[in-house]
Amino acid sequence: MAITDPKGTINYVNDLFCELSQYSRDELIGQNHRILNSGYHSKQFFKDMWKCIGGGKIWSGEIKNKRKDGNLYWVHATIVPFLNEKGKPYQYISIRTDITKEKELEEQVIRSNEKYRLIAENTVNLITLIGENGAIEYASPSFQNVLHYDINELEHGNLFDLIHHDDLPFLQKDLEFFLERGQQAIDCEFRLRTVKGNYIFVEAVISKTKHTDGSFKEFILVVMKDITGRKEVEKKIFHLAYHDVLTDFPNRRAFMSQLRNEIIERNKSKYKMSILFIDLDNFKSVNDQLGHDVGDVVLKKAAENIQKAIRPIDVAGRMGGDEFIVMLKKVKDVKETEAIVKRILSNFNQAINVEGQDYFVTCSIGVANYPEHGDSPEELIKNADNALSHVKSGTKNDYLVFNKTIESQSIERRLLESAMRTAIKENQFYLEYQPKLNIDTNQIIGMEALVRWHHPDLGTISPGKFIPLAEETGLIVPLGEWILIESCKQTKKWHDMGYSDLTVSVNVSVRQLEDPFFIDKVKNTLMKTKLNPKWLEFEVTESILADVNNIVGILREIRQLGIQISLDDFGTGYSSLSYIKNLPIDILKVDQSFVKDIHQNEESSAIVQAILKIADSIGLQVIAEGIELQEHVMKLSNDGCRFGQGYYFSRPLKVEAFEQFMESLLVTI
Repeated sequence: MAITDPKGTINYVNDLFCELSQYSRDELIGQNHRILNSGYHSKQFFKDMWKCIGGGKIWSGEIKNKRKDGNLYWVHATIVPFLNEKGKPYQYISIRTDITKEKELEEQVIRSNEKYRLIAENTVNLITLIGENGAIEYASPSFQNVLHYDINELEHGNLFDLIHHDDLPFLQKDLEFFLERGQQAIDCEFRLRTVKGNYIFVEAVISKTKHTDGSFKEFILVVMKDITGRKEVEKKIFHLAYHDVLTDFPNRRAFMSQLRNEIIERNKSKYKMSILFIDLDNFKSVNDQLGHDVGDVVLKKAAENIQKAIRPIDVAGRMGGDEFIVMLKKVKDVKETEAIVKRILSNFNQAINVEGQDYFVTCSIGVANYPEHGDSPEELIKNADNALSHVKSGTKNDYLVFNKTIESQSIERRLLESAMRTAIKENQFYLEYQPKLNIDTNQIIGMEALVRWHHPDLGTISPGKFIPLAEETGLIVPLGEWILIESCKQTKKWHDMGYSDLTVSVNVSVRQLEDPFFIDKVKNTLMKTKLNPKWLEFEVTESILADVNNIVGILREIRQLGIQISLDDFGTGYSSLSYIKNLPIDILKVDQSFVKDIHQNEESSAIVQAILKIADSIGLQVIAEGIELQEHVMKLSNDGCRFGQGYYFSRPLKVEAFEQFMESLLVTI
């Protein structure tokens, strides 16, 4: 076996290849197969071979090669091209079988009619002499061993009667061409029937010979080799190249090919077609918390859920990861599509049982209909994916059919993403700082760094618009790194100016914490800015609880550096109360939704008091955000909350305004 790149350069050979060619693996890797060229075959031979595999087709044939010591040998080669999404080969796998002895036997058959029978009686190949009309003049004993025919009866029959009816016209055409051109020999493949009625695949070498009785009557010599086993291997290789190993669904390349063909057929059909883009909800947490073995079982069950819901004529494929895609063929209208979509969603509402344990994994679905939402595979999938993104950003476990509103939002999203990438490169972002105070003494204890974006053409863009997009696209990683560096640099400046007790708070997303280089980036930032880590605080949201097992280790590493950690928006997720004692955090930030009516709403007041008691019992600080009224300050102070931030004290301020604010506090004090 050998694997080559598209230009024919050898990337891999197995041990048998080295043994047969007498070259070491190091001598073969990086070389072209011309290293084995014996000079026996014409340039046209190799040109035809490359034309075949370059066109994405499997090539089979016999090649005479030269060993390192100069001796020649024959192999039967099958070359399988592996195609990319554009249908172009990106590598070739060749499987070669040493047939030197068999070729020597065949050559002896042609050279010597006296030795022919002796060889024929001892070979496993099927050897026969036939007339131009297929009448059998001679059949080797192997016909009885392999096909179980009676030789005497067979020699009164016709070879064409044993050939599969689908293959016979092609063989007869090849024979006619062969006899007209007078070629030395031709190779072909066809199926041959056994006495029991089943078929085997054979590879045949057809040549001419003459009768030995002096009449010089020409016969056709057919030497056939059973290649059924090899055909099965080729079939498996082909299947692996176009199917997902885990679910056995068509892979992306195979699905796209079928979709292209279906769109061509749609032009002749009155029926519609729909594309469903399916994504499993929160599947990453399944892999992270339960392991990839359980994750693989869940993916298989998900594939079964999809397959059960669709019709036999429909095609389901796996795009990769936890993404699936379905082509609904011949749908009458949108209602029929939606009925199938609802069946899929319903199937996912059932528990997935893995080794006796039930797991619930829902899915989200985006729908695009042909031709309303696109007349090309790429456009249909893009629009189905856009619809899916809207479902994923909402409630999930639902579906959405693509529409013009989604299209305009998708265009806006792409433009905004492109503008954000440019903004990061061109430093269009800046920071504002919102003060945090001791509400009893009115002393400033620190500030929260908040990123702002002023676009040169669009003006100020709301963080509520670009921060979620940065999270989705991964741009939060480079943006977050910039925020960390700038806020640490500015805090160190203020320390040097005499404001030595300020702690800067920087928001950090789960996406940043998942960055394998995050800790190194933090260390480098502290080293470059020379900020003491005790004056740095990272704010994380309750979203970390969705992946608490993996995040806890990272939070511990951060605390070991001397950095404080605060849990933002605390209280909005009630389940977090049971986790809080196990999390490596220092500060709880009470969500502003409880602060805004704390002076009027008994339930909000009770929740804040409960948070203060929990924090006090496990040694955590509490800071309230969203303070806007004097009544908020009084109520929080009476309940025992010492720290707060909000518009009552100050809005987020630019650097100069923040310095003026600090000066005004000093004057007041």
